[in-house]
Amino acid sequence: MDFILDDTIDNYIQDAEAFDRKVAHHLKEIISTTTHLDENIFIEIIEDLKKEMDNGENFKNAFHKMCKKYILTGDAISADLPEILTRVILDDLKFLEKIAKDRSISFSRENIKRIIDSRNRQRIDKLLKNLTLSVKKVVFATFDESEPEADPFKKYKLNDVINMLALEKKSAFKEIRPLTAVSIRYKNKDDVLKRFPIFPDAGWNDKFYPSRKDDKYGRTKSLDPLLKNMPEIVHENLKLAEVIEDIRFLEE
Repeated sequence: MDFILDDTIDNYIQDAEAFDRKVAHHLKEIISTTTHLDENIFIEIIEDLKKEMDNGENFKNAFHKMCKKYILTGDAISADLPEILTRVILDDLKFLEKIAKDRSISFSRENIKRIIDSRNRQRIDKLLKNLTLSVKKVVFATFDESEPEADPFKKYKLNDVINMLALEKKSAFKEIRPLTAVSIRYKNKDDVLKRFPIFPDAGWNDKFYPSRKDDKYGRTKSLDPLLKNMPEIVHENLKLAEVIEDIRFLEE
């Protein structure tokens, strides 16, 4: 697809801080190789970016505004997907704090696991309250292609999981403490459309890459070339209590 913002991005890069400069370079590279997105929508995105920058916004601010409008506009996925999907959230402390918010007691990993495993809908609803699968409107999920119903990370160390999913450790762990994560296995609801991930879904990110034209869904690019790339799909956000099947706490 035609991409005509190179000069504008280059101008932004000149004064940007190191991380933003890195992301902008990356977006300049990948936006033009976008796949599984209607060409008319792609043209709209580029025109919206140009309009925002013509109105005085820098590339980063214009990009953030565009993302809000065009998330979940990638092509629908027609390939068969497993009944259970997996989402990994970095930093179990943040997850535990969300559960404990507005409550007079805290919940340990063990208590949370025990309640989920009980299958008691009332207890699960009370535990998870209004928590959702993502803090954003879009959910990124994965699965094991060789064993679609299996836990894709059962045999891997947490650092390997982070690399396979190309997750950003720096933004998640601002303090010096051991790596942790929450692996959530949840129902793949038939009435929720699954889509190819595109760059507005990923946001201001230097690790997202567009799907190959011939792939059946999105694909991560592992940060460790010795580890496999993982299938990647996106869909609208869902209440955790309504779909959760299993939860596992990961740490190094």
